Amino acid sequence: MSPTASSVSLIVSTLDEGAELHATLASVYAGTVVPDETIVINDGGTDGSCTLLERAEWRARGVVVHPIRRSGVAAARNTGARLARGTHLVFLDAHCRLDRNCLARLRAALDAGSDAVLAPTVSDAAGVAAGCGARLIDAHLRTRWLSPEPDDSAPYAVPLAPGGCLAVRRSTFHRLGGFGAFRELGLEDVDFSLRTWRAGVDVLAVPGARLTHRFRPYPPYRLSGTARAYNLARTALVHFAGSRREECLRKVIGTPRAAEVLVEAFAGDWEAQRAAVEATSVRPVEAYFETFGDWR
Repeated sequence: MSPTASSVSLIVSTLDEGAELHATLASVYAGTVVPDETIVINDGGTDGSCTLLERAEWRARGVVVHPIRRSGVAAARNTGARLARGTHLVFLDAHCRLDRNCLARLRAALDAGSDAVLAPTVSDAAGVAAGCGARLIDAHLRTRWLSPEPDDSAPYAVPLAPGGCLAVRRSTFHRLGGFGAFRELGLEDVDFSLRTWRAGVDVLAVPGARLTHRFRPYPPYRLSGTARAYNLARTALVHFAGSRREECLRKVIGTPRAAEVLVEAFAGDWEAQRAAVEATSVRPVEAYFETFGDWR
């Protein structure tokens, strides 16, 4: 490989995914382009699924397992990014199936000069089409998938890159500061997409890069019940002001242990994070909603 050649580091965060993890990786390595390295972050799992990846057949493919104390998907992905050596990073959930050309399309888009965060087309494994990129629809920061354009379309701007799979140059990822300090799972992709756009880096849809994702009402592990509410409050404090922030914070009220969640969110480092985001922003957050549509 020449010094200027690109390379792909696949980062998979997993927690007790069982056979889903192995099926995900099998689909990756059946592709026309495969990763130069695969870093599996075992986020405190105990089901033995990562132990099987220590076998020679997976090691020969460049699969490395790195165990951490359970820290949540954002922290797990950041750990993987710190370990990665590739010029390109692809973050992938451990319950996906990649089409044969998915990784090839994402790599080609980054090779073409895309200083951007890339979103592939994601379909529901149950057979319901999901979309390519997403947009915010309300103050809960819930999202709606956007219909993909034809597969041969050039990459085009979308508001959000859902976290199930996204690709980015390693240098861009670190310049953006990685994923934020979010609990368990939920909204780390919204925050990352907002910071990306505000920093002047586009989120681009790559409709020809396709995969299926197993959407589940509940993950195979226990959640605290307060993580998403905390993540909602943190996102609102870091990014929004005035009525938009108040609207989001009101949505936290009525959730389990709302008072505790709000106290912890306000006591955190959101002011420092807000200052850091604003220091690197070249686009105001309200311009984001003017560009992609408001939830009101």
